[in-house]
Amino acid sequence: MSANAHHHREKVRLTVECSLDERTYIKMLAAKKHMTISEFLLTSVREIMPCTRTHEPNAETIEALKESRKGKLESYETLDEFWKAMGIDPNA
Repeated sequence: MSANAHHHREKVRLTVECSLDERTYIKMLAAKKHMTISEFLLTSVREIMPCTRTHEPNAETIEALKESRKGKLESYETLDEFWKAMGIDPNA
């Protein structure tokens, strides 16, 4: 079990209403992965939950991080200068 699965110490009961065929299908999918229905459903949900997903930086972010480590940062005297450089009108 992953470390993220242990974040949820306080448990509540969830009821899912579905047809017998849907339940059978979910149960087969869970069994195929050697999981209970609860484990299967929670694993599926946790993959898309923002609090449990790990975010890998994209290429643009990686490059910006490299530049910042090299001291190649733009600086501005005022917040207004920053907004102007970004092409944003803060009063719009």
